[in-house]
Amino acid sequence: MEWEKLVQIDEQWVNEHLTRQHKAEDTKIKIRGYSIKFSGNILDFNAISTFVAESIHKFVYSSGKIKELGEIRALMQAQKYFGKKNPDTDGKYGELLLFLLVESVLKCPMVAHKITTLSNTRDQVKGGDGIFLGDYEYQTGKYHPACLIGESKIMDGFAASVEDALDSLDRFHNERSSPQFSATEFMVAKQSLSDDFDIDYVYDCLTPGSEAFQKNILVHPVFLMYNTSGIDTIEKEALTQTMAEELIKEYFIKRGNEHFRLIQDKIMKWENLQKVYLDFFIIPVNNVRKFRNTVYYQIHGVQYEG
Repeated sequence: MEWEKLVQIDEQWVNEHLTRQHKAEDTKIKIRGYSIKFSGNILDFNAISTFVAESIHKFVYSSGKIKELGEIRALMQAQKYFGKKNPDTDGKYGELLLFLLVESVLKCPMVAHKITTLSNTRDQVKGGDGIFLGDYEYQTGKYHPACLIGESKIMDGFAASVEDALDSLDRFHNERSSPQFSATEFMVAKQSLSDDFDIDYVYDCLTPGSEAFQKNILVHPVFLMYNTSGIDTIEKEALTQTMAEELIKEYFIKRGNEHFRLIQDKIMKWENLQKVYLDFFIIPVNNVRKFRNTVYYQIHGVQYEG
């Protein structure tokens, strides 16, 4: 199957709103560091939040369903799935960014939309933050069929976000919870398959024991957004956008390898996660709460009032 043709998100959005700062990898771990582009010397969330908000219908619906509904109606309908829930606790913002990055950077389309399985808008389905299928570049220039089950965290600190994400992912592999958890995850996925795909083939890819399922390697793409006071320092020191961008580049030169080593060290705690592929997308900010609230405002047109 030509998975890349089924991707809804073009990588151009990354070029417009993010700067690629750092990339490192070993056998089964990749880390990709990005920064949000500065507006003058200030890290402003409005531009990227507007794009994220304008993409929610692609997160909720397949391209076929969007064509059926029309862009405007699909966008309005998608807003209902993002009910007016407290943005400080709503996990869907991280899931949205994970979706945008996996589709555009890894070229692997989301095949199961977890959000469409919600039976109660106050509840969120427990499990991976999106299931994707595609040809994953496991080494430079080498690709292999893969099932990608994501995880996303928007938290205050980097180390805590890594720990929390790895702990969540370990549920797929922990001997006490794995059988029940995995079975439930794939069952939920098969209930919410996108109609853009060869349903029979995708169903096989998500059926443990099938030939298609067993051919896939397992990849966990992980989106992490975290607070750092380093960006506040940049905003205070920088006189221009150019200077701010130079300073954030220096931040990644210093911190990028530290992040990679920290992830490598923490992986040692989870033996099962050492056996699968982990692909981290990392974005530092200076105010995760402000980011969440800005996305909420761009989706709903009003500030959250709890």
